[in-house]
Amino acid sequence: SARASAPRESKRPRHDPSTGAMGLTASSLNLTQYDVEEVQEHCGGKFNSREIQCLYKRFRTLDKRHKGYISEDELMSIPELAISPLAPRVTQVFQNLNFKDFCRVLAAMSDRATREDKLDFMFRVYDVDRDGYISFSDLETIVKHLVGSSLNEEQVGELITRAMGELTELRKKTGVGRGGDDGRSSPSLGGGITFDEFRVIMKGNTKLPTVKVPVGFD
Repeated sequence: SARASAPRESKRPRHDPSTGAMGLTASSLNLTQYDVEEVQEHCGGKFNSREIQCLYKRFRTLDKRHKGYISEDELMSIPELAISPLAPRVTQVFQNLNFKDFCRVLAAMSDRATREDKLDFMFRVYDVDRDGYISFSDLETIVKHLVGSSLNEEQVGELITRAMGELTELRKKTGVGRGGDDGRSSPSLGGGITFDEFRVIMKGNTKLPTVKVPVGFD
């Protein structure tokens, strides 16, 4: 059977039950070397062969009905992921994960991911409609998730206002805005936030969410 292609960038990546994870049947007990290498490529080499095999065992344990994918509730049953401030949002966006995508999500949130990897992942999680921009209300949600209860509403508001001020200055300097003739943006606070702008806004945040990879060993 044909192997599953790389997932499309969509709001809710769908699992194809006819192909399973990487062309495996849902009841497959082991991964072939080809499967392992395919997952490694999909995850940017973040996991070694032994770790991928361990993650597959964990995946099969979570996939109680052997569907070939795990649901939102099954994903949230991973303690290491459930305690992450981004977990609720991640499970909303990445529903019905096949094994390859399960590993990719964990890789992007692991301590092996670079800062750029984490920022890219966070941006994709909050760019709900996949148009390359995130809204300012989404940015507020990100900040609240990151700081948790360590700041009150007023302090969060001050943090966001400061970030918006930096963004306004950045847009004035670069002339970058969302659009131009279409009137949807200007170097002010109109329109959405691009990834480059998101990086600038997040530059003062040194502690990005990290999930311990649930493989049973380091």
